[in-house]
This record gives sequence, C-alpha cells and structure tokens, in this order.
Amino acid sequence: MKSLSALLAVIIISEVTGAGVPSAEDGQLKDHQTYYTQDEYIEYSVDDDSSETEATDQAAPPNCGAVINGELAGEGVIATPNYPDQYPNDLFCVWIIKAGKGKRVRLTFDDFEVTQTLGCTGDYLLVSPTGLANDSLATHLCGTDIPGTYVSNIDTLYVEFRSSSDGDTCRGFSAKYTLEEVVVTCGQEVSFLEFDFENPEYPHPTSNGTNHCELTISHECDVPICQVRLDFEELELQPPEYGNCDLDQFMVRANEPVPILCGSNHGQHMYVDVSGRASTSLHVLTTPIYPKPYGHYTDKETGETHPVDYKFEVEDNRRWKVRVNQIPCNCTYDHLKTSSPRAPTGCLQYHVGVRETIKSFNFDGTKLDYNPCWNGTETDCGKRVWTGHLNNLDYHVCVKGAEGYCGIMYTPTSSESFLLTGQVKYNETVEGSNLFGSQGCQADYIVVPKSRTPGDNDPWSHDRFCGTAIGNYVIGPIVSYSTPFYMQVKSDADEYSTSIDIENRGFELEYTQLPCSGPYLFNTDQKYSG
Repeated sequence: MKSLSALLAVIIISEVTGAGVPSAEDGQLKDHQTYYTQDEYIEYSVDDDSSETEATDQAAPPNCGAVINGELAGEGVIATPNYPDQYPNDLFCVWIIKAGKGKRVRLTFDDFEVTQTLGCTGDYLLVSPTGLANDSLATHLCGTDIPGTYVSNIDTLYVEFRSSSDGDTCRGFSAKYTLEEVVVTCGQEVSFLEFDFENPEYPHPTSNGTNHCELTISHECDVPICQVRLDFEELELQPPEYGNCDLDQFMVRANEPVPILCGSNHGQHMYVDVSGRASTSLHVLTTPIYPKPYGHYTDKETGETHPVDYKFEVEDNRRWKVRVNQIPCNCTYDHLKTSSPRAPTGCLQYHVGVRETIKSFNFDGTKLDYNPCWNGTETDCGKRVWTGHLNNLDYHVCVKGAEGYCGIMYTPTSSESFLLTGQVKYNETVEGSNLFGSQGCQADYIVVPKSRTPGDNDPWSHDRFCGTAIGNYVIGPIVSYSTPFYMQVKSDADEYSTSIDIENRGFELEYTQLPCSGPYLFNTDQKYSG
C-alpha cells in the first residue's frame, strides 16, 4: 500500500518532470514495465498499483528507465532515450529487469556508442549481474566497443546509464534481454532462490561409473532462509538392496538428518531445515551397474562352469532433475520470493491440497530378477519385481487443514498400493498375517492418529497400520478427525532376516479432507480433536 508521501511524489514529479516520466497516453508504457518517479523508486504503472522498492544511494531520482517484470515479458529491448538518434544530456536511467522465480537475465548488446572519456568518468553505462546499484565489481563502460554478454547472478539484473550535464553525446546503446531457466550441475555453488539441479548429461543418463556429484546451495540471500524444498521431477538411481541404499545415494547435508534416497522417486518432494546455515550441500553418489550371470554351462574338456550370458537387472537410465526452492523465514507463502509454502516444523513432506496422493519413497521402483537364473529356464528367472521401500525411515507427512474441513480420509489407490509386511510378488497381492490396525505392527508401519475404518465395530480408534491391506479389522479407508493432519512413516533396519519382509513395496494413498458440515464417518462420541 502506498504511503501519502509516495502518492504526492508520484503526482508532483509527474507534473514537474513531464517528458522524464512517460505516461500511458504516450504509448511508451508496456504492461510489463513501470517507471521511476522519486528516489525511493516508487513504481509508476499503468494500473496505478504503485509499490515501494529498495532505495539506492543515489541522491537524485532516475529520470528514465523502467522496472521490467520478466514474468510478463520473457524478452525485450532496452535503449537510451531517442535511440538511434543522440541521447540527451543530464540523463540518469535505471533499468531493473526482474526475471521471476527460477530464472535469470541474459543481456546482449546490438549497438553501443557512448561518448568516450578517460576512465569513463563522464557518460557511462553500468551493468550489475548482482542486481545491486552499488556493485563494486561492476565497471563503467563507454566508447564504441560492443560489450560482451551479461548474465545475472540472481533473478535480477541492474542496468544504469548516465550522461553528463553538457558536452557532446552519441547514439547510445540498444540491448536485448532474454530470460532463461537457472540450471546448475555438479561442482557449482548457487544462491538463486529457485533453480533446477541436473546431472551433467541430462536429459541423458549419467555415466555408468563411480561418481560423486556435489552442489552447494548458498543461503546468502537478501532475506534469511529457513527451509529448502526439493522437488524430484526426476530421480532415478540404482534400487535399494533389501531396503538399504548401498549402491547409489542421494544425500542432503543440513541441520537435521534427512533420509538417504535411492531407486525411483519421480514426483516426490522433501523439506529441509536450513535455518542459521550459510550453505547446504546436495550429494549424488553413483557406482557402476554390473550385469549378472544368466544361465550356465559346463566345459566338457575342463569341467569348469561358465555363464551362458550376462544381463542387467537394472536399466542404465540413472538421471536426476531436482527443483530447488529456498524459502524465507519471514513469510508463510511469499509469491514474490518462492513457489512453495513454508512447512510446519518437523514435516519432511507437506501437502496443501484438499485431495492429493502420498506415497513412500521408491514406491514405483522395479527391476528384473536374475538371481534364480542358474539354468536360465527357471519360472521366476527374469521376472520384474518391486525393489521395495527404504529402511531406517522415521518421518512425518503433514497436510495443511483447509478452511471448513475437520477430518481426513486415506484410501489406497489400488489393490497393490499398501504392502508394508508380507512377501508379495510384482502384480500380485497375497494377504499376510498382519492385515489390519495396530496388531503386530512393530517393524514397518504408518501412524495416523486416532483413526478408524468406516463400518468397523471396534469402539476404539487405532494409530498404526501395516500388512498387505489397510484397514481396522475390516479392509477399507481409514479416517481421522485428529488435528493437525499428519502421517508418520516408520521402517526398521531390516528387510532380509524374515521372508515376509522381502519385496515390501510400500504405500500409495490418496487423502481427502472431509468438510465439517458433512456427516462424521464414525460415531460422534468417537470423534477426537487432538
């Protein structure tokens, strides 16, 4: 909201400077541009929705230039007044090009002719990739040599042009700006609030070898950073071995322990607490994929046994594309700074919709099983199997309660989308002994506080759920009226010692928030508000 002084400044300076502040009637204003009108850089816009931006150390206000909203115009041209004719004396032009979330600005000059003086102390152009007016590394440019291309270090590029109060002037400059996605890879340090982290070969697979890819995220931003959200648009690594990520690993070094990931995790996300840190590092470790023997024969002369062939259980398609979003401490959902809301403390995952899907890490991971392939003709030789959920997990999935909603219901997305105990083969479901509720759930399970299955006559609510189907003495969705809404995911350190643990796929549940005005799905006296 504009202050009274800001409103007066817009009116007075617009009337006094006239030509220095273009108007909408002049046909010079673009929908994506606003013009400066005073030294606090009050934005003079077509819709009169002015706002205050950061002040600079300049004593006088700019009399030309613009604030350019790159989210409305992905490319454009900036030029000195009167270009290609001579520019006037006594100019102070400032262009601030804002790329928007996850983007940076690239500036390329088409023409450049600025009156030359010793050290460019007279007329000059200054381009600051840091977005700061007082950038000590930015140099004054003049003469006729066309400058090289500039790329912003953050999502903002600052451009300043000055001409002296008297003397000869020249043609000036014309430059084209374009916006590009911020994409970083191994070995880099980045301070953008939003960007993509990819393997160097992306979208092609990474090399099949032993590699360590490290990315450093600097939190030296204009506002303190408390959380980083990682969205795994693609994350394909070697699968776990009996629940352990012994081969490939995706790791985060931050304030608190974060699960080490491997396998297939497309569409997953996680929040990382980084409050008080100067930087956070992401690590991807890969090891070579080796084939396994397929079938055997005996050499008649030597009597030695040799494999007939070698085949890969896992496709060589390891790649990653991770959207990284730095979330400021002082806001819950700042559209100008971040695409993601800040998660409550202790939530590894955070959902804000009324209806969304939650699934365990590596839920979709599979491989071809060549272990039972001594002859190469066994029934199970080469069958595709689930590679299973991960070991040693203990985290919370939180759901933001929508206004007017008092309950939440979790429903499996298919008959194979809840397998937390039991030896289950790919595309088959076998009911195990741990079928419903908290009975026997000591190793791998989820916790939904004070929940029940509609239609269950048990007068008590349950918390833990495991087995090969979800339910509470009857198979079906589970409902909870305990707030705030959350689910705890717990797995032990062992997917090998007992046969019923092998090939636990994990879970995929769709949650639906239940309106307060709707009927309770179990008796009122069993309703709980925690």
